[in-house]
Amino acid sequence: MNKIENLKLELTKAIRESQEYKEYREFSEVLSRQPDLKRAVDEFRKENFLYQNSHDIEDPLGASLALDARFADVRSQEVVNRYLMAEMGVCRLVRDVCMSVVEAVDFDMEFLQ
Repeated sequence: MNKIENLKLELTKAIRESQEYKEYREFSEVLSRQPDLKRAVDEFRKENFLYQNSHDIEDPLGASLALDARFADVRSQEVVNRYLMAEMGVCRLVRDVCMSVVEAVDFDMEFLQ
């Protein structure tokens, strides 16, 4: 196995052992024991993802408020908010790792601007 493969294995192990990932897994397991709640959370996550990645929304604030209102009952539950916060922590961790690599290798991303 070459050096990069070894480092990838070390990095994935470090991520799995991180507090962020452990918290995410903990709340993921709690939600998995409540299938109806899990489905509702997944629907919220899907719609939020589509909202965040859509460039066709005329009224972003209104769309955000409407999404929040539709899922207010789901979002009012502590386990849901803890899960979503833990998920965001893992996403930020992985994003930071990816950005560190991209910046270190002088990868041209100016086309995105």
